[in-house]
Amino acid sequence: MILAILSSTFLYALDNVILANVRPSITDTFGRRMDMLPWLSVSYAMGEVGANPLWGKLNDQFNNKFLYLAAVLIFEVGSAVIGSAQSIEAVVAGRAIAGFGGSGIYVGTINIISAITLPAERTQYLNFVGMSWSLGTILGPVIGGAFADSAATWRWAFYINICIAALAAPACILLVPPVVPSTSLSVVSRIKRIDYLGAVLFLGGVITTTMIMAFGGAVYSWNSGAMLGLYVAMPVIWAIFCVQQRFHLFTTNRIFPAQLVGDWEMAIMFAWTALAIANVVVTIYSLPLFFQFRFADSSLGAAAYTLPFIGSAVASAGAGGPLLAKYPVYWVWFAGASALMLVSNGLLSTINYDTGRGAVCGFTVIQGFACGPVLQLGYTVAQTKVPRRAVPDVSAFLTCAQMSGLALSLGIATSVFLNGATDDIAALLPGVPRDVIQWTIDGAKTTIFQDLSPETQARVLEAVARNVGKVFYLNVAGGALGFVMSLLMKRQRLNLDPQ
Repeated sequence: MILAILSSTFLYALDNVILANVRPSITDTFGRRMDMLPWLSVSYAMGEVGANPLWGKLNDQFNNKFLYLAAVLIFEVGSAVIGSAQSIEAVVAGRAIAGFGGSGIYVGTINIISAITLPAERTQYLNFVGMSWSLGTILGPVIGGAFADSAATWRWAFYINICIAALAAPACILLVPPVVPSTSLSVVSRIKRIDYLGAVLFLGGVITTTMIMAFGGAVYSWNSGAMLGLYVAMPVIWAIFCVQQRFHLFTTNRIFPAQLVGDWEMAIMFAWTALAIANVVVTIYSLPLFFQFRFADSSLGAAAYTLPFIGSAVASAGAGGPLLAKYPVYWVWFAGASALMLVSNGLLSTINYDTGRGAVCGFTVIQGFACGPVLQLGYTVAQTKVPRRAVPDVSAFLTCAQMSGLALSLGIATSVFLNGATDDIAALLPGVPRDVIQWTIDGAKTTIFQDLSPETQARVLEAVARNVGKVFYLNVAGGALGFVMSLLMKRQRLNLDPQ
């Protein structure tokens, strides 16, 4: 049963990053629509983050098993739309649908596992979710690239989701227990209680925020009319959302568990959960770029050099559950993790053209030991500190943190690398249009780098490697913030006795 649930988490994580090596093939299929590259990248994140509070509230009101199965179905519908798409716009729509379903899969997984496990064992099982997510994240670009380069074409990178889900479906249907919230309200009354206005406002805030990060400097110049409109729209939408949630406007059951924001430790757990996932995402996103550009590795070869990171993260996560039960003073775990993050990301930020493979892999091993034990620890701490009836709200709160941290860190890391590398390369190649340079770095199949002299090629690769290193300054800042926050936590031992 656990394996069946984890398989869906694997697919959800796989789809987060599977486009990394598939985008060039998709744009080639549909007439090299380079203007749609940013939409291909962000549509999944828009769906998953934007729908997160809605799924959290639905799981608080209805049978978690049915919602989980519905989310899997929606995810597979999105995969089918992508695989059968006859236009690039259909691919974008399918990605958004799959993101919407993937969000429900992850929220449902966390809620079901939290409901059927005791506090003492919950960390271990939630770490299994983290391991499954990490495995899907690292294999996504590999699987996508393998299909894109084969006779099966990129379409099977998405059809494969349907095949895997079909194998796991019987176990999910038969073995996953129903988790039914305790309520005396009728189904109709519960449907009416959903905060639809809050859900729409949250989605609007996510879309405008994501567009600013993805399109600024790539599709539109930072001072263009379109970007100025987004600069105005984003804070206005978020302000309206905050007011609507604060004063329960047009709802009696807020879409976002805002009551947790006022709890200092819950707010810290929210931030730490986002920081932990950001460290993983930035590392997995950045390193394959370094190996592919610097050493001309294939997608599979580049992914292989991230295995030391994944291996150390999985090993430390697996050991973290039993060790937490013996040493449950949780602030120490977060402080130790942030100290290792500072060391590892400080080293990774020094990456340049002359850095060898062994050194990079060694740095990432430290990074993995930092991230593994705390990737899901926020759930255990937060859920232990609230009554059983409030666990769904806590789960929704922290899944929102994870998805937001994932989307924001990936968007910021992409922007930092893409704009920095484009600026440096444009200075070296003044005759090449900026958008062509950006498309090439972003994965489009162009030949501008191949036509350069060996000396110029080396200088271009130096610029790429240097900007990969700069991305890790984001994680350095996150590690420093995480260390400060760990010192502000209560000096308590978690009560992991059965409730």
